[in-house]
Amino acid sequence: MAQPHILLKKIVPELIELYEKRYTILRNIYTFQPIGRRALASSLGLGERVVRSETDFLRNAGFLDIGPSGMSVTAEGESLLESLKDFTHKLRGLHELEKGLIENLGLQHAIVVPGDVDEDPLVLKDIGKAAAKYLKSIITKGNIIAVTGGSTVGAVADALSTTHDHTDIVVVPARGGIGRNVEYQSNVIASIFAKKLGGQYRLLHIPDQLRAESMETLMNEPDIRSVIENLKNADILIYGIGRARDMMQRRNLPASLQQELENMGAAAEAFGYFFNAKGEIVYACNSIWLNMDNLKRIPKVIGVAGGRQKAQAIVAVLTHWKNGVFVTDEGAAREIIRLVKDR
Repeated sequence: MAQPHILLKKIVPELIELYEKRYTILRNIYTFQPIGRRALASSLGLGERVVRSETDFLRNAGFLDIGPSGMSVTAEGESLLESLKDFTHKLRGLHELEKGLIENLGLQHAIVVPGDVDEDPLVLKDIGKAAAKYLKSIITKGNIIAVTGGSTVGAVADALSTTHDHTDIVVVPARGGIGRNVEYQSNVIASIFAKKLGGQYRLLHIPDQLRAESMETLMNEPDIRSVIENLKNADILIYGIGRARDMMQRRNLPASLQQELENMGAAAEAFGYFFNAKGEIVYACNSIWLNMDNLKRIPKVIGVAGGRQKAQAIVAVLTHWKNGVFVTDEGAAREIIRLVKDR
């Protein structure tokens, strides 16, 4: 027998449309609270009259407070949002998408959140929350957690709730520094992870790309050797995936090398490796530690990335990197499955 949410979509599709509208409005208010009606209407692309009507309904139902500074979600509204997550998951067929990712990409586990980060930047926070929840479910005493940089891994750090239950864990950066956005560098993200989890962290104060002779010299520094030893014993790795062209620019690669990578069909970047659409490594940046052999020794690997535009990059990396855990959004998941089936 068909699930109730499937029957509802068939017999009263307008009811599902109304549900998704009110759920989206409530979720957006919760994220940006306090927020005014005009700002909310603008961010959602809805008319102010529609927003006024729906928020009046939500307020009368006890889910919203409206004050001088704007609208905010009540405790009852927060509870409702939490309760509706699983229903929304089923309503949009996300369980089927998760199964599709596992079967087509050989993953151990997949988590798909509603929406598409390319269309709604808020979805990045949902990816972060889902990955943070999964991470906290697998952390055990004495874990060493390695993290790469990037905005999505940063969203995981931001989503972690502060606790002091993991004072014996150590968080280390899996990369050196790259680019100009300091807040997305692995050193900064590692420190946020550790502070949120109540653990310790180590920093890697070196550029990510080095000449071989410089790397050899730095490997003899006691502080750097200590971080490398932690990395070699990492239990968990959290990493992001980037589109090759974007990452070439972030890493400030020479124009001649960028052109060479384009000619080789580079489609994705992760851990300093560039992959073509078949999942083959076409180039590897020099790294103080991170190489594929070391990566494959880490027991638990969690990838995070979202947005339909990143689907090809995600397929490229996960074609090479199997048996891990991947957290993404609905837009990317649907496009990934389409690409895999077409291939």
